[in-house]
Amino acid sequence: MSSPISAESHPPARISPFVPAGILERAGIKHCIVGNAVVRLYGSDLVIADLDLAISDEQVGLALSVLHDEGFRDVDFGPGHLVFLPVLGKPGGWVACRLQFPSSPDYVVLSLASCWHQEINPDTTFLPCPDYRFPRFLAYLEALICTIDALVSVGDNPSLPRYQYAIMMVLLEKRPELKGMVSPGDQFFIDFFMKQRARSGKLRVLELRKGIMAGTISVDAARAVVPRPDSSRRRIKEKYLRQGTRGGNGEGSTPVA
Repeated sequence: MSSPISAESHPPARISPFVPAGILERAGIKHCIVGNAVVRLYGSDLVIADLDLAISDEQVGLALSVLHDEGFRDVDFGPGHLVFLPVLGKPGGWVACRLQFPSSPDYVVLSLASCWHQEINPDTTFLPCPDYRFPRFLAYLEALICTIDALVSVGDNPSLPRYQYAIMMVLLEKRPELKGMVSPGDQFFIDFFMKQRARSGKLRVLELRKGIMAGTISVDAARAVVPRPDSSRRRIKEKYLRQGTRGGNGEGSTPVA
């Protein structure tokens, strides 16, 4: 699938996969592109499967109506999508629908912006080319962290935002001008969340992040009490390495007469 910029500059023979976003932008629907297309815009070589759009919660019905009027039809999610997505349709759960233009092999998925925790305003989004609205880098990173927080807190499946988050971490390393602009709470999440193995440790990181954001705990105090399973594993490894070194030097062995 082409990048949005190349699709705009060199229109393909078939319908562009970004056409639904352009239709909604021109219709004045408050939305922005999320998912694989975003990380690809920021430099990832990730293949775009479905075009994910975060729609303002109060305009989802209108967005569907606009796309239906343009000829798009509802289609089912495949088994792979259902494994990867958070639970669909449960009370308070992820809300999404999938559509396809009949002559196109491409799909578009509309989700509530609140599911992605994506703010849609001039401060958090931009148009790198006409009609295609993307989130700004740090706004998208913050939205992914908030989405992971919300899903983990209720025991739901965070695979979709966590995968996006992992790619954003790689991209952030290539954007040193942005690293210093990450908020203290989000930086705390970056430093400690992915190091946790137990759900209790993840929940503790999320709790401490909220405290940092609310100003009820300092970053230094949070770092002093956050679970550090990575440090425990390192200490165990170092212990066995020391024991192996002593054994190799003959320490503690019985001399042979």
